[in-house]
Amino acid sequence: MQQVKSSYFTLVLYVLGFLLYWEWLRPLTAITRTANVEYFVSFAALSFLLSFLRLPIWVSFPAKLVAMLYAIHVLFFFNSSLLDPLWVEFLLQDIHKNLSFLIEGNWVGMTNLFRSFLFFLLLWLVSYLMHYWLVQARKLFLFFFITVLYLTVLDTFTMYSAESAIVRTMIIGLILLGLLRMIKIQEREKVSFAKGRLPVPWLVALVGMILLTSTIGYAAPKVGPQWPDPVPFIQKAANGYGDGDDGAGGSGSMQTIGYDEDDARLGGSFTMDQTPVMTTSVHEPHYWRIETKSHYTGKGWTTDEASLDAINPDHINDNPLLDIYSDGLKTETRTDRVSIEVDSFPQLPYAGELTQLSALSTKDLRVHPNSGKLQMFEDGEAKTEKTYELTYKYPTFPVKRLKDVNKANDSNAISDVYTQLPNDVPNRVRQLTQDITKNADNRYDKAQAIVNYFENNDYQYSTQDVPYPDQNQDYVAQFLFESQVGYCDNFSTSMAVMLRTIGIPTRWVKGFTYGEFQGREDERDEYLIRNADAHSWVEVYFPGTGWVPFEPTQGFSSQFNYVEDTKESEQAEPTTATPESDKPDKPEPPKPKDQSEQQSNHFLGLIFGHGDGGSNPYIKYIIGVIIVFTIGVGVYLYRARGRLIPALLIKRYRRRTDERAFEQAFRHLLKLLKRRGYRKKQNETLREFAIQVDQSLGTADMKTLILQYEKSRYTKYSDNVWNESKSTWEQMVNRLRR
Repeated sequence: MQQVKSSYFTLVLYVLGFLLYWEWLRPLTAITRTANVEYFVSFAALSFLLSFLRLPIWVSFPAKLVAMLYAIHVLFFFNSSLLDPLWVEFLLQDIHKNLSFLIEGNWVGMTNLFRSFLFFLLLWLVSYLMHYWLVQARKLFLFFFITVLYLTVLDTFTMYSAESAIVRTMIIGLILLGLLRMIKIQEREKVSFAKGRLPVPWLVALVGMILLTSTIGYAAPKVGPQWPDPVPFIQKAANGYGDGDDGAGGSGSMQTIGYDEDDARLGGSFTMDQTPVMTTSVHEPHYWRIETKSHYTGKGWTTDEASLDAINPDHINDNPLLDIYSDGLKTETRTDRVSIEVDSFPQLPYAGELTQLSALSTKDLRVHPNSGKLQMFEDGEAKTEKTYELTYKYPTFPVKRLKDVNKANDSNAISDVYTQLPNDVPNRVRQLTQDITKNADNRYDKAQAIVNYFENNDYQYSTQDVPYPDQNQDYVAQFLFESQVGYCDNFSTSMAVMLRTIGIPTRWVKGFTYGEFQGREDERDEYLIRNADAHSWVEVYFPGTGWVPFEPTQGFSSQFNYVEDTKESEQAEPTTATPESDKPDKPEPPKPKDQSEQQSNHFLGLIFGHGDGGSNPYIKYIIGVIIVFTIGVGVYLYRARGRLIPALLIKRYRRRTDERAFEQAFRHLLKLLKRRGYRKKQNETLREFAIQVDQSLGTADMKTLILQYEKSRYTKYSDNVWNESKSTWEQMVNRLRR
């Protein structure tokens, strides 16, 4: 197929193709937890650019690979230098681990780092496919149709408004289809554009007609819907049930995850809701608690109704429910900022042992006496506090002290409330707990044994196909012995109930995880927390320490600090006692193992990072400039290859006198001619090809070289053949160079 030779025309095709593909990326922030979409868009744009330039694979492949690794480093490893090999080692280990998840079909276990890596590979692949559809096949209707279908489905079933996107897509797609049709006509009729020029009259007519019809269609009056909205029927048919809310709890059969006060009936599947709830500015990521519940019914958790108590925002921990830790426990005072993103959310999420709330619009703060839930009021009505600051105590738990608690010496006020169980809790729940904890001689090891039990046995984290317990079936027993499939409510409730069966006080905590990392500002980490981040976990009571959090749900980490030795707690580096889990939004690369390794990287650290081992804040900009400069140099060399390669060939063969010089130089000349569009046909002789070249270039040099070449091939070779032909060969190469 004769290809269009106008590079400007091809560039127009690529730009329009990229804009059409961009419509696939725009909705990601609204329908998924994907953040920093600009990095993915930039990588896609670079991939399209490299495909347009038609760079050789040895240039384009490393360029795309470096750009992908740079983006991954900025997104996930910004605390380390780009040239630090440790983050690459961490990345390779993560890929290896997730490949096993991929083979096993464990989609939930895959980390965000690996998902981002796969997404970059997908963008890489699509850039190649777009090149094929636009330049080779000249067929784009299917991709255009699927794009329109994709946007209409999102507009119908998600929160993404695709009105403008559909209009943009229709205009871009119709222009592309018109251009591709124009190219097919040009190739079929063998009509060529002027060299280096765009067919401006054709383009003006095409674009004008599409814009005119689009404007009329957009502005014209439209008839209202003639049939009832089918969406509720489709959703009901797909779910099989009505709607509901999950707090990661709630009621109803098919639920939408999010905070909900009603946890009386747990169970059932739910769909993810990516609606933003709040943004937080923190020094360290942590869970956000809203309330605790202590009364287990066999089907869920309830809280006795009670009037809310007024509380002083400046002395919050005067309330017993908010006084979480005992005196003497090492804590660090921190201050975080919260911005609520929804219109109706009167609860105030908080962390650790809260000591003060500030920047409040009113002073009417109240607390639920049985759950510790904080709410704001104004003129007697619950109020959503859009922004506030909280000061709290963030603990470090000494494991040795926790292990010293080996007997039931809890106060009656604690044991009466937090070891409550219904009379009909199945005996097999008690028996299983005793079997799991039989080798543990203290409260901490018993709790950790249950965490390890969930981690090491055939329990699966899933939000789909999670059953409700039957009418006469206990919620915990149903999960432990029958379904073994569930989400945070199943794991946390089961652990709380199991520990209560052996007399250990527990309570069920609900709130949110730390959310999704957005960036860093004013020496704080910014996180976005959505409804999909609703979560529940367990707190176990330890006399002398207070309420200690445990995270039994697979794939989650509570981010609390634990140290093994009480005596070294002042200097020790905290470690997490809960099971390891990939930090989904900001994993840290491994640290150097010893001082010698740190010294070996000292010189690079002076250049690319701070002297104390910290990351240079400008490193990503420096590396970005280097990458852009390298790509620019590569593009320049590629575009200048028509002048550089002939010059190098002349320099290479000018001094050669060996017997193979003429044959090799002649073959290089044929390659240069091929790059200039002079291709020898299969049924064409060399002399016929030489006549065609000479007629086009206005010379007789090619015929002379062909005769000399035949002489060198079919007669006894003499060094004089190359010496006689060298000047003619150089003239031909220089002519092609110009």
